[in-house]
Amino acid sequence: MTTHWNSATAWSDLLDPKKPITIDLLSPSAVYDSPVAIVGLSNEYGPGLFQSSPFFMDRFTESAVKGAGGSGGGKPPGGGDSGLLTTYTSGAATVLDTNEFNIKINFGGSWTASQQAIVKWAADTWSDIITGDISDVLFNGDMVDDIAISVSTGRIDGNGSPLFGNVLAQTGNIWVRDDPNNDYYLPVTASIKLDSTDLKNSTFADAWDDIILHEMGHALGFIGPIFKELGLVDSSSNFIGPEAVAAYGGLVPLEGDGGSGTAGSHWDEDTFAPSGFVDGMPNELMTGYIGLHEQTYLSDTTVGALADLGYTVQDPSSGSSYLTVNSGIQLV
Repeated sequence: MTTHWNSATAWSDLLDPKKPITIDLLSPSAVYDSPVAIVGLSNEYGPGLFQSSPFFMDRFTESAVKGAGGSGGGKPPGGGDSGLLTTYTSGAATVLDTNEFNIKINFGGSWTASQQAIVKWAADTWSDIITGDISDVLFNGDMVDDIAISVSTGRIDGNGSPLFGNVLAQTGNIWVRDDPNNDYYLPVTASIKLDSTDLKNSTFADAWDDIILHEMGHALGFIGPIFKELGLVDSSSNFIGPEAVAAYGGLVPLEGDGGSGTAGSHWDEDTFAPSGFVDGMPNELMTGYIGLHEQTYLSDTTVGALADLGYTVQDPSSGSSYLTVNSGIQLV
């Protein structure tokens, strides 16, 4: 059994690169059937002007989590006549799927090898952090182990418009497991769409790894509606999962601004300050805003939150409370 939720995020261009970038997740509505889904769509607009309905705002980071070259993992991929991939499954080729966490990527649209490399890197990064297998689910006639994400390219809004800015990416159509006794609310499938025009724009050449890594984080369940369903939020809108709280050093503040897609689905931009960071960490991967060209970090708090969702995780930054986010891949 699964549940369908549509929760989407998008990242777009602001004319002033020093301004924080705000993005929104669409307000989710749960439909309890088999499977259950979280359905929605969100876009972020600029410069400085945001359309509030039916969209919500959510933030990104613009570097990503492994060092140059990523994890180097992955199962044997499925390819087409062009030599590009049609599918890719993260994880170690020498490890059984039952002993690790796999993300199956289904590619759609037109791609270059470097663009696909960023998607592969992001999937391998999350598979390095989430280490335990979760329950297989029969979805639309296919057995899913452990999550399948459709990542496509195509037109969203092209170069955008002077009034509403430019939408770079959208994520949504998240279907989650709904068996309370078996990986409850962990996602089965999700979809990410990248604007094909923006992929060719050199302005964003160093940002796509951050965008995709952040969005995969949401696809894996880092969204407010799932937090609430699992009882991980208190009445003051703090995240109260024990693993995240232990890593953070107290209750973790969730974003309260930016609309119902940003609010509750990210760490708070202004007050997120893990133990030892007296000046805060506003550029953490799963906060809701980003400044272009800022360095981003993945904190142990986010890793702890994934554990609170029900994943088996490992610390990707042993000896440190955060991992510097940087894929080493840049589109040109």
